[in-house]
Amino acid sequence: MKKSGILCNIVISIGLLLTGCGNSFDHMPNLTEEESALIAEYTAGILLKHDQNAGKLASDTEIIAADERAAVMQANTEAFLAASAGENGEEGEQKEGSADDGSAAAVPEQTAAAAFEGIAEFCGVEGFRIEYAGHVVSDSYPPAEGADMVFSMDATEGTKLLVLKFIAENVTSEDRELDMLSQDIRFGISVNNGPEKNALSTLLLDDFSSFKGVIPAQSSVVVVLTSEIGLEEADTISSISLSMQSVSGSATTLLE
Repeated sequence: MKKSGILCNIVISIGLLLTGCGNSFDHMPNLTEEESALIAEYTAGILLKHDQNAGKLASDTEIIAADERAAVMQANTEAFLAASAGENGEEGEQKEGSADDGSAAAVPEQTAAAAFEGIAEFCGVEGFRIEYAGHVVSDSYPPAEGADMVFSMDATEGTKLLVLKFIAENVTSEDRELDMLSQDIRFGISVNNGPEKNALSTLLLDDFSSFKGVIPAQSSVVVVLTSEIGLEEADTISSISLSMQSVSGSATTLLE
């Protein structure tokens, strides 16, 4: 009978899964007692169901449905075993990565920030000394009386421009190019220990963050960084700090 053949196929399929026999199942992992009991219980239910219906003649639809259920059962069993094997492997990897004394795996030590030695040293511009030279607060920069200025900027309504001035000196005996544009340094300015603001990006020829030009030996130029501050803050400046950030690290220095 067809039904007996189906039942036989189911039993053989489950038997192969349980025993690991046959070349096609050589890759299956050995079952634990819990896994074997789970599958055996499912098998017993299938056998009991077919035994209770032994006196009935199965229709083609029922036969097809039984075949589908058997296929689904086999697929689910294989998925269950694969998932169990994966979990066991992950646990093994975690154990191998942990310390013998049960402590957490070692965390790579973070590199300590280098001591701040100077603006030029942090920016990586050799042969130059860069020193802070003070600040000015104004409505515009450069001053309006500068007839030869190419670019200028005005403070937005309700603010003032804070202009930080620096002296960049070529301390070598030869002409050197100061190329800040390629250094890609981000400058931040904090006033009165308040929130840090990024220095404004400008088209000023003396903008320190984007300056690029040749400075003669033993000569210097004045470069600037600008920010906007509130009107009340402009009259009560007590401290100014400068932060610098590059791909290699960061540093902060108190200017005044």
